[in-house]
Order: sequence, then structure tokens, then C-alpha cells
Amino acid sequence: MKRPLALSSALALLCSVASAQAAPLTVYCPMSDDDCGSVLAAFAADTGNEARFVRIGAGEILARIRAEKANPQAGLWLAGAADNFIQAAEEGLLAPHKAAGIDKVDPRFADKDGAWTPISMSPLVFAYNADLVEEAQAPIPDSWTSFADPAYQKNVALAHAASSGTAYVALASVVQLSGEDEGFQLMKDIDKNVIQYTRSGVAPSRMVANGEVALAMAFTQDVEAALAAGYPLDYAFPKEGTGFEVNAAAAVANAPEDQATAATAFLDWVLTEKGQAAMGATFRGPIVPGYVNPEARIDLSNVKLIDYDFAWAGANRARLLERYENEVRHKADAQ
Repeated sequence: MKRPLALSSALALLCSVASAQAAPLTVYCPMSDDDCGSVLAAFAADTGNEARFVRIGAGEILARIRAEKANPQAGLWLAGAADNFIQAAEEGLLAPHKAAGIDKVDPRFADKDGAWTPISMSPLVFAYNADLVEEAQAPIPDSWTSFADPAYQKNVALAHAASSGTAYVALASVVQLSGEDEGFQLMKDIDKNVIQYTRSGVAPSRMVANGEVALAMAFTQDVEAALAAGYPLDYAFPKEGTGFEVNAAAAVANAPEDQATAATAFLDWVLTEKGQAAMGATFRGPIVPGYVNPEARIDLSNVKLIDYDFAWAGANRARLLERYENEVRHKADAQ
């Protein structure tokens, strides 16, 4: 009689373990719903690890993980500029993990301690509506100063740097190009032309695509997505050179064990050929050389990039954002 009882207990234990393993990975993700979903679906299909995501802006993810530090509600932070992750690592909010395949990535774009994992690269681009530009008799944007041109008065949409990784990379790019005081003066001049600040970095380019404003900043993948959907959208790069995002992912510190295990599995997977293809399908540039999305319309090989120091941008993020809120625009103004 004892053997059936033991077998029953063993089966119950196995079911309990299987149930625990089946709990989906909870992911905070600032990409679009489609992009978050497609990458995690590819991860699940290839590894069997199911995941669910909460979509919020990169800056807001940092704030949420900070607020949840004593009781983490997610295991993985998927996507966002590396400078956000650098700040999070300095605050002890990330669980270091040196991903398998990290040796294939240029060391300039990786964290030496493995606090976060680089997953893709995206340059900033100017998105504009040619009809509205012509109607405003404004010049085609070809410089960071174009956003301050009076011809674009109340015809610009930007994301807020405190809530959007896209907008913070733009702020850090302007500061690195022009110097801090000159860069902030330009942001103040640009502010005079801004009709709306959004919480999401994707929203401004969508406003351009919908004919609501003439000009916005975006990462190239956002413009690619609009073009693929058939929207009338034009793009240009600044003659001075453009900043870029090293897109990253990281495991959240002190997450439950099953969440932590699934998170590190994702970090190992995303640098594989299938992981890079899944990121590339969102029109983000590869961080591991070799993958090219055949459907992409923007040739990233000819884009003039500045020597963007994302480590400096991450280390100075809190200070620059405080100055931005005090001198340019309060976060509360973002919609």
C-alpha cells in the first residue's frame, strides 16, 4: 500500500514542479505591443519559455523597478536605451548575467560586468510629413537646429526625456554634440515649437504619419514600421551626425527564482541567430554582426553616427533630466 502512496506523492511533486515552471515570465517592455509580442512569441516558440509583457515607457520602467525593489513584480526588462540600464545597475536594480554569445558583440557596446545585455542598435532619425512641411513653407529638416526653426512653430511633436528612452538619447546627443549649456539652450528654443510632449517615444512619429504635425524625432525602427504600414512619411538624418541607442535587456534583481531563470534564458537566447532575427524583424539593427532585414528601407550602413558615449549618458542621466525638468519642460506636461 505504501508504493502507490509514494508514486502518488511523486506525481504530485512533479505536477507541482511543472506548474511552477509553466508560470510565464513577466516582462516590462517599452517597444510597441506588436514588437514586444513578436519577440517574446519567438522566444517561446524556440525555447518553450512563455512570457507576458507590460508595455510602458523606458523611463517609467526604471521608476517602477525602483519602486518595486523590495518585492519585484517582473523578471525581465526588455528593451530601452543602455543609459537607462546603466543608471539602474548603479542603483543595484539589475541582476548581472554574462549572456552566452556576448563575445560576438563589440566590447564598446557591452557592459563589462554583465549587468545588462545589448540586444540591438538603432540610430535616431528625423521623421517629417512632406505635405505639411511644404504647407508651412519650412525647409526640409537636415540639422538638429531645424527643430528650432520658427517655420516649424507649433508643428513639432517630441517625447519627454524623462519618460522616453528615445527622447533622452536625443537630449544626450544634442548635449554631446554642442556642449551642455549650448545643448540646453537649443532644447529651450525647440520647446517653443513643440505642440505636444508624449510619454512614448513612438507616438511623435505616428503623429507625423497621421498628418497631425510636420516634424518629430524617432528611432529608425519606428519610421520603418510606419513605412511598412503604408503611411506617407519621409525621413532625414542630421548633417552633424546622429546619436543612437544601444538597445538592452536585463534581469531584474531579487526577482523570484522561476522569473530569474527565465530571464537569463532570454538573455542567452536573444544573442543567438534566432534571437537576432526576432529583434531584426522589429526593424532594429543587429548588435551581433551578420543579420540584415531584407524588408528594411533605411540603409543603416550609410548613416553618419556621432561618437555617442552612452556610458556617459547613463552616468549623467539623473542630473541631465533634473536640469531638463527645471529649464525646459516638466514631466507632468507629457501626455
